Amino acid sequence: MKKVITILGIGLFAGVLDLIPLIFAKVPMFNLVAIMAFWLSATFFITQTKLFKNSVLNGLTVSLILMIPMALTVAATNPKDFVPMMSMAILLGPIVGFLTGKFAR
Repeated sequence: MKKVITILGIGLFAGVLDLIPLIFAKVPMFNLVAIMAFWLSATFFITQTKLFKNSVLNGLTVSLILMIPMALTVAATNPKDFVPMMSMAILLGPIVGFLTGKFAR
């Protein structure tokens, strides 16, 4: 149970960090909920997947793999959003990987 709470906490932390610039940009509520759901699920997958021994590299890789389909879908209607979405995966994925490697394994 402690591991699940830790994973949820790390996911919420990453989600909130991703939401900060979006709130200032006045993004619709549905998008905010989708980003929070993404980071909660991505944190779970980063914790359960071991592609690399290095948890930071693992977090980066898994977050990019999960973000690419979502970013491509959004880019179909808003091409300018592709780079910021991938940038947040590149920034937050390693942080989530590090935190899950340290506290949730």
